[in-house]
Amino acid sequence: MPYTTINKSSDYFNTKIYTGNESAGHAITGVGFKPDFTWFKNRGATDSHSMYDIVRGVTKQIEADTNGAETTESTGLASFDSDGFTVGTRTASNSNNMSI
Repeated sequence: MPYTTINKSSDYFNTKIYTGNESAGHAITGVGFKPDFTWFKNRGATDSHSMYDIVRGVTKQIEADTNGAETTESTGLASFDSDGFTVGTRTASNSNNMSI
């Protein structure tokens, strides 16, 4: 079996399913690393897919399922943390049936 550059993909990519509470400062842990990109999807509603990355910062959002431009969103993602991330009060990132 040939060796690959990435022997353990969960060191770099992880899916996290969580239940939001629509309260500011809701920390989601257990990712296994500090993410530099998040893609949020509410699995129980038709909210747009919200994406944030470390280059743009936590207040700049793009939506994968629309053709809209980057927007400033201060209530979606609060921070990228050492073992996950912290979300704000925005329904598209902090409500029931969330996945990233």
